[in-house]
Amino acid sequence: MKILKYVIAATVIGAVPHGAAAQTAAQTSQPAPDEAPADAPSAQTVKPMIGDNIYDKNAEQIGTVASTNGQQVIVTTTKGKITIPLASLFAGTKGLAINMTKEEVDAAIQSAARQGA
Repeated sequence: MKILKYVIAATVIGAVPHGAAAQTAAQTSQPAPDEAPADAPSAQTVKPMIGDNIYDKNAEQIGTVASTNGQQVIVTTTKGKITIPLASLFAGTKGLAINMTKEEVDAAIQSAARQGA
């Protein structure tokens, strides 16, 4: 439900004309403190489906989506399963991606397995 509110808000904001031509503030070469760096993934709404491949930040396949509930996805990898918040996914060069490496994901799975044992 929360995601639906954000989608509706984004749609309304996108439909309202922006006053870009009326801006008179001087442009600076440094980004504002609340802006993300240029190489950071942009916030996008993604809709993972069961069976979709998930990639790491280097476009290496991590695993596939086993299930989703609209707020998180369960991804099956060669090392086990991991739950990833939907907000952590972005549209990468090959498909849905997470801003971690495959090695970091595998280490997180192994760490969770040790803590659960």
